[in-house]
Amino acid sequence: MAITSLVLGLLAFPGMCCYGVPGLGLGIAAIALGRVALGRIRASNGALGGAGLAQAGWICGLVAAILSAIYLVFTVGVLVFSLATGGFSTPTPTP
Repeated sequence: MAITSLVLGLLAFPGMCCYGVPGLGLGIAAIALGRVALGRIRASNGALGGAGLAQAGWICGLVAAILSAIYLVFTVGVLVFSLATGGFSTPTPTP
């Protein structure tokens, strides 16, 4: 579970390029898996390893999710602004 968290956290960064939606989903999944894995590792009293992987996974997921959310809000804001101001209309030449 710790390795999966790290992989998802790292995959969330390139996922930000698709308007932030995949990055946000992967980041949230990495946070959840990393925290659960870290809890299980701590509860095992040293029988399970991978605490560093779990910690890195949820931290990467957190950073990617925050950046993806900011990018998503920015993208939606630009879209709404351009629709509100008629930014998609074709320009007409002035005589």
